[in-house]
Parts: sequence; structure tokens; C-alpha cells
Amino acid sequence: MIRIAAALSLVALAGCATAPTQEMSDARQSVQVAQEAGAERYGVQNLRNAREHLQRAERELELRYFSSARQDAELAKNEAIKAHNVSLALKAAQTAIDNSKAAAEIIEQAKALLTAATEAAAQGRDKRAIQLAEDAKRKAEGMTFE
Repeated sequence: MIRIAAALSLVALAGCATAPTQEMSDARQSVQVAQEAGAERYGVQNLRNAREHLQRAERELELRYFSSARQDAELAKNEAIKAHNVSLALKAAQTAIDNSKAAAEIIEQAKALLTAATEAAAQGRDKRAIQLAEDAKRKAEGMTFE
């Protein structure tokens, strides 16, 4: 039983000792997709976080700190996904406002929601930014929301 546990431990350690090639690739691609979605404008804080984690992961990879590099690559990917999602939500809200045929008062309310969403995104509050952007979009489209 002890031999099996020791063997499993060695296998687990060997898995951690390999370069996180796939994780690094995923992180780089996620950052690129976020940039293409407009994260430079809409998801700035999350994109900044993603880039910082990716840079850290690249340094750790060079130093052969594979476990740390893997963790930072995963964090970079997650932050890039958040930046992407925020960007899509804010862009959709802006498009809805631009195309709205609603009364001026309704459009102003939608713009105020979009401004709040943009501020939340700038603070890295991605969930709040997305919710406010969705509210702005629904308002501009004349839908009710809670």
C-alpha cells in the first residue's frame, strides 16, 4: 500500500514537472481573443490583469517554475475570458442604444446604465459590469428588467 502511494506521488510530481505548454497557449490565445473583442477599450482592468499573469507565467516558465507558471497561465486565461465577456456585453449595450427608437428619456436611462457598467468594468468588477450592460441593452430595446 505504501509503495502504491509513493508511486502515485511520483507520478503526480512528474506531471507538475512538465512545462505547461497547453496552459500557456490557452492563456495567450485568450488574451488575443479578448483584445480582438475590444477589451483594450471595454475590459481594460481584466485585460491588464490577464497580461500581468501571462507575463509572470512567462518569467516563471523561463525559470522552470512550472507549477507557478501553470497557475499564472490559468489565471491569465480566466481574466482574459472575463475581459472578453465584459467587452461583448458593453458593445452590445452600446449598439442597442445607438439603434434604439425609444423615447429620449429611456435612451438617457440606458446611457446612464451603460456609464455605470463601464465604470464597473474599469474597476475590474466584471459581473456587475455585465449585469449593468445587459440592463442598459434591455432598457434601450424597450424591455423591462428587475
